[in-house]
Amino acid sequence: MRTPVVYVAGLLALALAAGPARAQGGLGLDLSDDSSTQSNEQPQDTGEGTPPDSEGGMGLGLDLSSGTPGADLQPRFALVGLDTPERAGAAQAKRWMGWLQSVALRTGRVAKASDPAEIREQLGADYAAALRCEEASCLSAPADTVDADLLTTARLALEDEGWTLRLWTYDRDRGVVETDVVTGRKPTDSNFIREAGAVLSKRVTDLARQRSMLKVSSNVSQAVVRVGERMLGVGNVEAKLPPGEVQLIVEADEYSTYTKTLTLAPGETQEVAARLELNGPAPEGPPADAVAGVKKKSGGPSGPSVFSRPALYTTVLGLAAVGAGVAMGMGLQGKVQDANGDGVMDLSRTEYLAARQQSMISTALMAGGGAVAGGSLLWLLIVPARSEPVSSSVAPVSSGKGTSGTALHFVIGGSF
Repeated sequence: MRTPVVYVAGLLALALAAGPARAQGGLGLDLSDDSSTQSNEQPQDTGEGTPPDSEGGMGLGLDLSSGTPGADLQPRFALVGLDTPERAGAAQAKRWMGWLQSVALRTGRVAKASDPAEIREQLGADYAAALRCEEASCLSAPADTVDADLLTTARLALEDEGWTLRLWTYDRDRGVVETDVVTGRKPTDSNFIREAGAVLSKRVTDLARQRSMLKVSSNVSQAVVRVGERMLGVGNVEAKLPPGEVQLIVEADEYSTYTKTLTLAPGETQEVAARLELNGPAPEGPPADAVAGVKKKSGGPSGPSVFSRPALYTTVLGLAAVGAGVAMGMGLQGKVQDANGDGVMDLSRTEYLAARQQSMISTALMAGGGAVAGGSLLWLLIVPARSEPVSSSVAPVSSGKGTSGTALHFVIGGSF
């Protein structure tokens, strides 16, 4: 009879323990969508962003993006902040920020670059301008600063159509800004908040492209690595890049430039070893004019020109001697005359001897000059010119008995 009493006491203890648990929602997590059973008290924002289940209420929100396969190659997403000019919107700013960041990360297509608080600190004095920016020209720099491939700024304000949320999402890959607009009754409207989250989630899903990993190694530690106009780093570099065709450039002072066109696929890892050659002076060797002379000479034998042959000048000299002899003979005839017409030349013995000597010189000049000119001209025309220089060679000579000796052969050549 004691056993039923124990059972009754145990059941009573379990009932008392289950009461407080039911009052707190079981395990403390409200997973229902029935707004009639939820509290109207607004909890403090935890920074994770939880989906609104009712007007003024917040439910469960879990960021599972870090556990997604391939998350290390996902594009990085950053929410800069929410511009809220009106006081009613500013009171709900934290709630909106947490929700918008949560839905973007829950797509599983992006990875978180930084929290809004970290982004404010990284941008510093440029934060206010970036928060109110609507164009790519002023969003590109903040995206590079926080290293975000997708960067979103938001503005919640009361406009002519009512409460309006405007979202500007900058796509760093394409360098463009996509704009989304959502309107609602008031900042605390759960449907308004849900619709804004759905719009941002769709935009992130459409723009997100999985990265490709590029690993570049170089034999020059100070080499600059670029992809197009984007600098990746110095020396050995690892970078996550959007898929597609890119132009890799590795360059350093006093070294040749390495270029290569790569096609990157989503989720792929490519490794490139860039070897740069040192730029230096040309290797030592004979001067260019000497090489040209050798090439010209190897093309075939070419004899010296006629003006380099002595026979030409001896011919001219012989002809000059003949001309001088003729001139002297003609001058002699002018001096010897028959003045009285008796058939006897009028001249003294001295004049006779001088005329005789002059005649002999004239005859010698004409005879000698004619012989030299004729011989030289004959040599110039008949004997061919030789272009080979005087050379000598030493060649081994072998006897018929198998003994070998050395004989000196001289080959002498030239031209007259």
